[in-house]
Amino acid sequence: MSRTTSSISFTVPMPTYFFRPKWIAIHVLVITLIVVMLNLADWQWSRHNERKAFNTTLIERFDADTRPLADLLTSGSPEQIEWLPAEVSGTYLANSDISLVNVSQNGVAGYDAITAMEMTDGTIVLINRGFLPLAAPFPPAPNGQVTLVGRLRASDVRKSGEISEAPTGSLTEVFRIDIDRLAPQLGGELAPVYVQLLKSSPPEDPNLAMIADPTFDNGSHLGYTVQWIIFSICAVGAWVALVRREMAKRKLR
Repeated sequence: MSRTTSSISFTVPMPTYFFRPKWIAIHVLVITLIVVMLNLADWQWSRHNERKAFNTTLIERFDADTRPLADLLTSGSPEQIEWLPAEVSGTYLANSDISLVNVSQNGVAGYDAITAMEMTDGTIVLINRGFLPLAAPFPPAPNGQVTLVGRLRASDVRKSGEISEAPTGSLTEVFRIDIDRLAPQLGGELAPVYVQLLKSSPPEDPNLAMIADPTFDNGSHLGYTVQWIIFSICAVGAWVALVRREMAKRKLR
């Protein structure tokens, strides 16, 4: 017994009216939308994987043993030692206070108190001593020899669209901790990382709040990846629906 043929053949060419200017525009629009949305899905997937890798590195470095900053500086680049806990000893420099502005913490607008410290070997390192609300005065740094533990941070880089610092002159307020930009006003050899304070001996001003740790979640990038894929499938579905409706209309004529 011979098999019955399907009523739909995928070898039948598309009717010529689907190649008229109106339909060509629809085809191009749908293809463009699909390409854009799939690229956005790929970008979000890349961001998801980057975030997972960052969290893995973060967990490893948060659990690392505390080592002297001088030792860590010889063990790798700023990016390779970022977030590692370090011990620093030295004396805070007078007239080196800098406010990191346009920041917030736990929903409160404020600034971070930055002060330069000269270590026992003569190297200068910037210390992010903590967060303060906008109205709070800048607290004086502890006097004399200070020993502290903090997390190392790489120099901040200006991102596209962010406010730029004044290119020259001494700064008392900054939008990011750009070590190369601040080095000329501090004099001496400046460490290529700054320190985010965890604890200090003698203790810091009680009004200073410790800088909040980064979150360890993977964010919403995976959800956005799925969302853009679904949108691209919907675009294909919409195109199929339009084609079928046009074919049905012409059969009724």
